[in-house]
Amino acid sequence: MTGIGALALLASLGACGSPEQPADDTAPANEMTMDGPYAKPEMAMDKAMKAAVGVNAADTWVKKMIAHHDGAIDMSRIVLGLQPTADVAKMAQMTIDNQGAEIEALKALARNGTADPESARLYEAAMTEMHSEMMGASGATPSETYLAKMLAHHRGAVAMSDIALANGASGAVRAQIVETRSEQLKEVGMVEAMLRGKPMAMQAQAKSETSAPAATAKPAAPKAADAKPAPAKAAAPKPSAEPAAEPDASPTCAPEHREAGHC
Repeated sequence: MTGIGALALLASLGACGSPEQPADDTAPANEMTMDGPYAKPEMAMDKAMKAAVGVNAADTWVKKMIAHHDGAIDMSRIVLGLQPTADVAKMAQMTIDNQGAEIEALKALARNGTADPESARLYEAAMTEMHSEMMGASGATPSETYLAKMLAHHRGAVAMSDIALANGASGAVRAQIVETRSEQLKEVGMVEAMLRGKPMAMQAQAKSETSAPAATAKPAAPKAADAKPAPAKAAAPKPSAEPAAEPDASPTCAPEHREAGHC
């Protein structure tokens, strides 16, 4: 074999590479983040939301939001088993209670009928961004990681609500979208504050004080004016026991005139 032939053979062997050496050792980004206690419910939520399609844009929002809330409940149950901080435990239980109740309200609004795939495409970009941010969110502790993921989760719900409102939602569904959007914005503010180190107790107290004004005390009924005593009636004069002596008719009558009968 000539020198050129040997070199060509070596080059071809090098190009083939070892069968045990993969041609590309770069794993997809989503596989690299598929770890941690929250990965399973995050992936399940994303899959369920993609599969949820309604008869129009508003109904699709309803069905996707049911899957969205289910994911938050699953993540909240997980963090409760990871010795969270007191505030995070309180927030997780609040999430389970509130979003569980809203799921029931959403189910009552869901419609039967032929699914409209075009309506589902309206939400693809917002859902992809939410899923990407949630999968990439992390913290120093399970509690911090939960907060970071829930922040992206709530922001995703707000973005999806904006899409539904801009695409013909009306009636009871529109009212629910507006309410959900408002609540999710409040959650965003609360989680951002908690990530800055503020306790949830302060946030909850402020919310309760603004939503339930203190009852104002009714003024005491005015006291009835003291009745003035009626003036005493003058006592009627008592009749005299003996009749008064009649006065002398002519006290100045001279005796001689009296004897003559003149007075």
